[in-house]
Amino acid sequence: MAQAEAPAGHGLRLTHAVAHATSRLKVRALELGFDAVGVASLEPDAAREHYEAWLAAGRHGEMHWLASAKHRERRADPERLVRGLRAVLCVALCHPAERDAERDQRLGRIARYAAGEDYHRVMRDKLLSLERWIRGELFPGSGSLWYSDTGAILERGWAERAGLGWVGKHAGLLSESLGSWFLLGEVLVDRELVPDAPVRERCGSCVRCIDACPTRAIVAPYQVDARLCISYLTIERKGPIPRELRPLVGDWIFGCDLCQEACPWNRFAPAAREARLHARSLAGWSLERFLALDEPAFRELFATSPIRRAGRAGLARNVCVAMGNRAWPRYAAPLVRALAHEAEPLVRGHAAWALGRVTAVATDESLRPSATAALAEAARSDADAWVREEARLALGVEAAG
Repeated sequence: MAQAEAPAGHGLRLTHAVAHATSRLKVRALELGFDAVGVASLEPDAAREHYEAWLAAGRHGEMHWLASAKHRERRADPERLVRGLRAVLCVALCHPAERDAERDQRLGRIARYAAGEDYHRVMRDKLLSLERWIRGELFPGSGSLWYSDTGAILERGWAERAGLGWVGKHAGLLSESLGSWFLLGEVLVDRELVPDAPVRERCGSCVRCIDACPTRAIVAPYQVDARLCISYLTIERKGPIPRELRPLVGDWIFGCDLCQEACPWNRFAPAAREARLHARSLAGWSLERFLALDEPAFRELFATSPIRRAGRAGLARNVCVAMGNRAWPRYAAPLVRALAHEAEPLVRGHAAWALGRVTAVATDESLRPSATAALAEAARSDADAWVREEARLALGVEAAG
């Protein structure tokens, strides 16, 4: 039996309907507070090949879940996430670009995106609202699924394809109008939308981000070795920070912004409108108080913060490294206490390293006897062999100083 032909103008009406739905969806996304929105088509994406090459080189470090079969399959075939997937809506949400020098002096430096409320919570609320609107009003009965660094999806690849920006040489997304101080989110939709055109790369011959990285984690343009990245070292790495990298971490206690701070495109970054992402003042807090936090106090203080991802011991480890790199005399006493009384070997070992650094440059000789005694005691009797080694090495640094 011959198939009936579509009525004249059917294709035109369908195209108009798709364009109208796409326009409505973008307007709604902006109404919810997102700063940019675009639609990605579903053709094969070069980002998948880059991701597989990155894994093959071992540059994901201890983030073993990224190389799991489930994660790789879902990134390679996003229809595993939403059956009948037709389009990926990508959004950007700006977070603050400014820093507070007084706050940094008290607390050490925290990556800008992590200084306020956990962006996963903020993006969840906005994206869930958008997803409900899609299912309830735009495409009743449709299937959709939102993401924001919450699952196996190539966020930067989709955002680049959606025209939100281009992947810069530091492997982050850059926008001509937003710079790079923004977060990404996606809604996978099983309905057709009009895709946006990608934008061309605008980095040119600039290598400021590469030059700005103290650990040389940007091993080549567009290629970051997480194992060297300060963000990875202070957040994802669970064990000791390698001794050769500790001096390069500086006073970053959670994440790092150095490659982005060096990028000239961030001169054009707009102010962040989302109040929940603005930095908490944490008045009255300091590196010394952070080091003394116990587990319940840590959980309470950072209950809604991304910093909880590092864990109490991880944050205390980072605080010790920041103290050692600053080498301020006032840090000697809290480091001595941590070396003697901290339960976690991870923290005691880094406290020993930091104490050696502080006392090596101290001009106040009154600091030296208690620091030397604490290090000698740890070198002789700490229950953990690695801590004993760190204490012995710190005694050598102190003596050399």
